[in-house]
Amino acid sequence: MNDVIQILIFAIAGILHGMTGMGFPMIGTSALSFVVPLSQAVAMVAVPSLLMSLLVLCTNNTRGIIAELGYYLDRYKLLAIASVIGGIIGVQLLLILPAAYLYLMMAAVTLYYAGHGLLTVIGKARPITVPTGTVSMVIFGLIAGIVGGATNAMSPILLIYLFSHSDDKNTIAKASNLCYLLGKVVQIVMLKEQYLAFGKQELSLLAILTIVSMAALFIGTYFRQKISPSVFKLLIFGILLVLALKIGQTGIVKLMA
Repeated sequence: MNDVIQILIFAIAGILHGMTGMGFPMIGTSALSFVVPLSQAVAMVAVPSLLMSLLVLCTNNTRGIIAELGYYLDRYKLLAIASVIGGIIGVQLLLILPAAYLYLMMAAVTLYYAGHGLLTVIGKARPITVPTGTVSMVIFGLIAGIVGGATNAMSPILLIYLFSHSDDKNTIAKASNLCYLLGKVVQIVMLKEQYLAFGKQELSLLAILTIVSMAALFIGTYFRQKISPSVFKLLIFGILLVLALKIGQTGIVKLMA
């Protein structure tokens, strides 16, 4: 029954990622962390996340694929490099810190992002704006990488910067997924022991979740132009809010155990 629920959640996360270019790593990791250790959840989500980010970067291009990648690498190279360095630090924290602290970090970041997002959509709060110079790019990339490497909750930090830098939906999706892609490469390399420890059941679940996520991504991409931005934003923020509260409860229980 748990596997069926996980598959459904990954399908929803894949559709949302296809529509918005974001959200899959956070939702997928949040869901899996209820039934497996956080380090294993991060490792399992890294594989489909890498493939999905690669697809986002290779679709809806205004240039050829190589030229498109080159353009975003050149424009956001400091953000990407800083996120990779932060990702290395974050994975190290994942491997050495007690899970309770990481659950609480993940819950805090997700809760803030989801709560503020909901208030913004309904007109009760203003979008967050930050400086977008070189120093700010490096700082936000580093923090996003640390949080993302440890918990897969890179999106909130990264998007605070990107939404301040650009209003173009395609640019935001491409730049964020460039950082997601590099972050997943770091995680896969550094969490190799987790993959080697996977048994047949874990590998089968990973394969199924990857296939479902990829199929759902294409569905989300198809519906991207057919659903109003306010509807899918509310859906994303609503799901993340529920998950954040549940993760926070899990972290508190583990901390008090």
